[in-house]
Amino acid sequence: MRTEPARTAVAALLAAIASLTLLLASCAPTTQAPLPAGDAAGQVDRTAQIVFHRMAIGYLESGSYTTNVLVDVTLPPGARWTLESYAQNGSSYRLRITSSQVPGIVWLVSPAGVRRIATP
Repeated sequence: MRTEPARTAVAALLAAIASLTLLLASCAPTTQAPLPAGDAAGQVDRTAQIVFHRMAIGYLESGSYTTNVLVDVTLPPGARWTLESYAQNGSSYRLRITSSQVPGIVWLVSPAGVRRIATP
């Protein structure tokens, strides 16, 4: 049976390719600003994720995005959110989350997810 060594070779090759892909992916640069050290930055980052998920759940429940779902979100000290854009039919939005405790970083929340960017 000559197919057994061929299958083993193909399996080994696929495993090597998968390992190389994972290794290279871990070295890929990120497009997000680095998260500053400290508890305040982590709290704001977590809040941005919570806001994103609440907006998504609100969309699933009502069929449109609404900031009503954010009424009881607890913001960390110094943080605030601002609605930058909102489609009249509720199909899209963009929120900006900033914190006086974390200068130089802004979190943008939209239906696409949370993006952290550095500000000049």
